Amino acid sequence: MSPRRWDLAKTATAAQLDQVEPGWHIYYSVGLRRFVAIATWRADSPLQVRAATVEELREQMRDAELGAMVSLGGQWAWVA
Repeated sequence: MSPRRWDLAKTATAAQLDQVEPGWHIYYSVGLRRFVAIATWRADSPLQVRAATVEELREQMRDAELGAMVSLGGQWAWVA
């Protein structure tokens, strides 16, 4: 008997989003039942956002990027 795989569609969606979002590592956490994005660019502290949907996750990612930009005095936070 092979192990059961959970939430295949959401896992695949997260993998696709990971390919088009430079500066972020994105995955779907089966245990949390949430999409997770971890910033791979330099930040003051480790930066992670979580959301139930991809749309919410992308909104939180944009907010985090803007927050990082503001904390740097208007300069962009990373080079993709």
